[in-house]
Amino acid sequence: MTTSTPAHTGPARLPYRLAQTGLLTGAASAAALALLDLFTSVPQHDRLIDAADYAFTVDGFPLALGMLVSVAAIHSLHGGQDGRLGSVALVLTTVGMLGFLPPLAVSLLSGDAESLGPVYLLSMLVSLIGLVLFAVALILARALPWWAGPSLAVGWVVGGPVGEGGPLGFRGSALLLAAACLAVAFAVSRHRSAPAVNR
Repeated sequence: MTTSTPAHTGPARLPYRLAQTGLLTGAASAAALALLDLFTSVPQHDRLIDAADYAFTVDGFPLALGMLVSVAAIHSLHGGQDGRLGSVALVLTTVGMLGFLPPLAVSLLSGDAESLGPVYLLSMLVSLIGLVLFAVALILARALPWWAGPSLAVGWVVGGPVGEGGPLGFRGSALLLAAACLAVAFAVSRHRSAPAVNR
C-alpha cells in the first residue's frame, strides 16, 4: 500500500486563494496607478479636480486592501513558522493599510487631497515598517522563496501610494510593485502545487 501526500483541499486551500486574489488585485491596482502616472498629468495642487485625480484616489482602495489580504493570507500559510515577528508584521501592516481608507474616503467626498492631515503619510510609514518586518519573517519562515517578501517591500516603497512624489518613486514606478505582486502570486501558486515536505 502506498501513501501519498494529501492535496490542499477545502479550507486548507483558502489562504492560497486569498493570497493569490490579494496579490492579483494589488498587481492590477498598481498597474492602473502606473498607467495613470504615465499617461495623465498629475497637477501639483491639493484639490481633486478632474477624472484622473479621482481615479488616483479610488485606485488606493483595492491597492491597500489587496496588499492587506495578501500579507494576511501569506502569514496564514506560514503556519506559525514566522513566529512573533510575523504576528507583529501582520498587525502593523493591517493598521497601515486600513489607515489609508479614511483619508481616501474623505478626499473623495470633500475633493481635498490633504483630508485628515498626516494620517495618509503615517499610514504609508506604518505599512512600510510592517512590510519590511513581514519580509524578514517570510525569509525566516522559508514558506516562499527568499525574495518574495523583500520584493513586495521594495515595490511598496518605490511604487506604492506615494507614487512619483515619493523619495524613491518615478513616473510609472508602480509597475515595479505590479511586477512584484505577480511574481509573488506565481510563487504562491508553485508552493500550493508542491508536495508538503516534513521539516
